[in-house]
Amino acid sequence: MSTIYTYTKDNDSPLQLTFFPAIPEYDKQCTLLYLHGGALIYGERDDLPTLYREMFLSAGYSILTIDYPLAPEDPLPVIVESIVEGIDWFSTHAKNTLNLHSSDYVLFGRSAGAYLSFLLANQSLPISPKGIMSFYGYSSLIETSFTNPSSYYNHFPKITSSSVSRLIKTTRLTNASIQDRFPIYLRARQTGSWLSLLLSDRSLLNDYSLNEVELKKLPPVFLTASSADQDVPYSISQQLSQIIPNVKFHPVLGLPHDFDSDISNPVGKCVYQAAINWLDQLQ
Repeated sequence: MSTIYTYTKDNDSPLQLTFFPAIPEYDKQCTLLYLHGGALIYGERDDLPTLYREMFLSAGYSILTIDYPLAPEDPLPVIVESIVEGIDWFSTHAKNTLNLHSSDYVLFGRSAGAYLSFLLANQSLPISPKGIMSFYGYSSLIETSFTNPSSYYNHFPKITSSSVSRLIKTTRLTNASIQDRFPIYLRARQTGSWLSLLLSDRSLLNDYSLNEVELKKLPPVFLTASSADQDVPYSISQQLSQIIPNVKFHPVLGLPHDFDSDISNPVGKCVYQAAINWLDQLQ
């Protein structure tokens, strides 16, 4: 049974977490702190399919899913600061509130959530993560495919700036459906302007991108991505697998960006089992 907690109420908009406890008899005393994807523009904290969530819980890993503010209503620095608050909440409440015997954790993100996991592992946190699980993620914003118009997304019907402006709110958002917000991202990728939704000052890109020295200091990392990823270049995960010292790379062939969203395809389940095997080796 899951429980929802609030970790901050800044701006009269609560940021919440959902805690899913591991099956007690298999508890590995390590919690997965999960960050959802959605280009930092859409998505919600509890989007991990039940099939995969139950695999982790049955394997003995509790899960804490974390809200974060969405862009462009909130910029990337605020997003990162908010998640640090969430991690601080976990470190403070792991034992007394969540009834955990250990505050050990692994950062787990999909797509933009994986990017945030990499950034956070390079922050000064109350407790450092034991590892990172990156599903089709990236560690840097200094990537030409993020700043150039996307040939893939330009096959979609063109989105006008006026239609996008109507979708941007004047208040904080902490969750939004892909149906409601995808046009914002589509327009940004069609025009190569996605990063301007995250940072108004391009000189800050280096501050929100990990360099090779920082990558080499990361804790153990599990990487997976598809060779046919149309959104985040597969080469990013390949390069990370060559730079990060302690890494397990589990490639997927010929499937879309978020290959695990199709739970009828056994590939997703196989990759999650590989991730569990990797987690077991960390303990």
